[in-house]
Amino acid sequence: MSVIKARDPATPQKMRTVLYSLAHRLVTSSPTPSYYSADRLFLHLTILRELGLFDEANTLLSSDVGNFMCTTSLVCNEVRRDIWRARGYFKEESERAQQRINEKQ
Repeated sequence: MSVIKARDPATPQKMRTVLYSLAHRLVTSSPTPSYYSADRLFLHLTILRELGLFDEANTLLSSDVGNFMCTTSLVCNEVRRDIWRARGYFKEESERAQQRINEKQ
């Protein structure tokens, strides 16, 4: 619920940060891990991206489960690309795309 309110254009920026922080606390304290489903992983990655917690997002993405989820879910892969762009990982993203193209051939 807090993520929905945080995305509302009428919500002030300071309140958005508070709402995303609350959502982050709820996601990280949940007994069900984020990689349980693609929807949960997408939500967790979106929250991390909005808060600028790129190291935590990269740790989640570099795990075997996170990597698998990003290869099977388009929305998770899109958020992963956004996070990598924000970190300046253009070369790594280019190499990953080239590798995926080569695997398809």
